[in-house]
Formats: sequence, structure tokens, C-alpha cells
Amino acid sequence: MKSLWCAIAAAILAVVLVPEVEAGGPPFEFSTSDGDVTLKLGFLLQPQYEALENGTDTKHNVFFRRLRLMAGGKLTPKLSYFIESDSPNLGKKDAAGNREADIFLQDAYLSYAFRPEFQLDGGMIIVPVSHNTTQSAANLMTIDFGPYAFAASTPTRSKVGRDYGIQARGYINNHLEYRVGVFRGNRNHDRDFPYRFTARVVYYPLDADTGYFYTGTSLGAKKVVAIGGGIDRQGSYSANAVDFYLDHPLPNGDAVTAQANFVRYDGGGEYPFQSVAKQNTWLLEGAYYLHRARFGPYIQFASRDLTEAGARDDGKVQGGISWWVQKHRVNLKAGYGRLFSDDAADRSQFLVQAQFFYF
Repeated sequence: MKSLWCAIAAAILAVVLVPEVEAGGPPFEFSTSDGDVTLKLGFLLQPQYEALENGTDTKHNVFFRRLRLMAGGKLTPKLSYFIESDSPNLGKKDAAGNREADIFLQDAYLSYAFRPEFQLDGGMIIVPVSHNTTQSAANLMTIDFGPYAFAASTPTRSKVGRDYGIQARGYINNHLEYRVGVFRGNRNHDRDFPYRFTARVVYYPLDADTGYFYTGTSLGAKKVVAIGGGIDRQGSYSANAVDFYLDHPLPNGDAVTAQANFVRYDGGGEYPFQSVAKQNTWLLEGAYYLHRARFGPYIQFASRDLTEAGARDDGKVQGGISWWVQKHRVNLKAGYGRLFSDDAADRSQFLVQAQFFYF
């Protein structure tokens, strides 16, 4: 309990003091005199405390859920770039009791905007399967992504949903979005093995979400209704997704955000994707933003239904509250959840996460 209260006190102290020291705004931005070439440097820090029930014991961890360094900008008025490293779960104990200390390149891409209807992205880019898998970790509605968002990353040789490839995307009349891409995927085979192919379409009755990364919540800044679907294919592997996203302000200045994602994964039972069991995954989450108090509750529910005979299903439900000190730049979230499985006793999880995002 002592470590819990120390972690919570440190997180609250940090988010309270930050507004006084960051008044000048982000300091790491450079550009040429004509503004055509720009460079912006930034970071994402998410210190986190976790108490996870493990049978008769509870494991406590204080670590960085994410520690990311970022660089981005423009090389020409139409050619932009973005590079990002990540060190996920830095300092967290693994099953053997060792502290995580991995660091890797997560995003690295160039994007050329011919016009709003046609843009090209190339490099190590996010694979656009569903809304949740294409979101930015810096503006999530809840503490984290759905637990099954990146279920196929390991067998497809992806890194947290990223893969090397090229994609075309565009926005037609600001209401219809498409993303079509060809990726490396798992290439540990002969030369005849097919490349990975993805396609995604989204319809926006109101405003379109035109960023490279999707929004988790805009906290009342946008009016977005998104109805989307996507496919992901390579060899015997397939993923099919449909999703709905709502992000809308209310007349009193508050805002509501909600999303629903369904993804069906199937490895086809063939090498190298046999580890991807045929499964249906669901994610439902919603949040309310009280703009005057800068507070808001949220809830997240996720489940995985394994369709093979005798397979054990599992899932997670979590509820919590967010303090949007400076919206996505500085915030503090706390959540309590239950992890359930057909072949094990339910477990409880308590999380406290602070965020500092400057970019």
C-alpha cells in the first residue's frame, strides 16, 4: 500500500506543477524563413502504477507504460515526415522478475499529400484494420487500447500494429475515407509467399477525422460520427473488422465519446499463422467530459470468443475517471478492472496513469 500511495501522490504532484513550468509552450520547433521546411521535436511520457491480482497474491509495479521520443515536420509544403521511438513498459517486472528495458523504432514514414482525395504514406506505418488499432496512444479515451487490438502483431511480424509498406489514403467530399496498403508482413518464407494487403473504408456523416492517426477523444473539439470497416490479408491469415465511433460536443460545453469495434481474426491453421486462433473480439467503450471541472468518467469492455471447440474465452471490463488537466498534454487517469477467463479465476486490476505529451 505504501508504494501505491507514493505513486498516486507523485502523479498528482506532477500534473499540478506542470502548468506552472510549461507556460511558454513546446520549445522544440524549428522552421526555415519561408516556413516550407519544419522540424518539431517532442515526447510522450506515461508513468503508471499497476496493482494486479495474481491468485492469492497481488503484484505491484511502477513503470513507464510508454516513453516515446518524436520528430516530425515538413520537407516541402506537401511532403511530411514522422519518426518515433518507444520503450513500452519500461521498468516493469516480467514473469521472471526482470525489468523491461526494450527500446525500438515504432513509426518512421513519409507522407505526400497530392490533394485531400489522394495521399501516399510509406515506411514503417500503422496497419489500418479498425478504429481502435489506428488510434494515437497520446489521445486515448481510456487508459489504454483494447486488450486484443494488436492480437496478430507477433505472427505478422508487426511492431504494435506497425509494418513496413506503402498505403494510399484519401478523403472524398470530406465524408468518405479510404486506406489501401501493401505491407511486408511475415516474409520468413520463399519468394512466392504473398505480401500483406489491407483495405479500409470509413463514412463520416458529419466531420471527417483526417489525421494519419485516429482520435481517441477530442474532448468536445470535433463533431465526428464514423462508420468503418477494414480487412487484413496475408497467406492463410485474415482479419475482418467493423467499427463505430462517436465524438460530439453537447450544448452545455460537455462532450460524449463512444466507440464499438468488432474484429474477427483467423490464422487459417497454416504456417506461420497457426498461432492466430479463429476468434471474435469485441471492444466497447464510452466517456463523458465535464468541461468546467475537466473531469470525466469512462468505461471499457472487451471480450474474446475463441470459436474452436474446447477453447477458453476471456475478457476485461474497466471503469475509471480522467482528470484532463491540460487535455491530452497533461492528464491523470485512474481505473479499476476485472479480468475474466473460462479457465481461471477472475482477477482484479487497479491502474493510475499520468500523461505528459509535448509535440
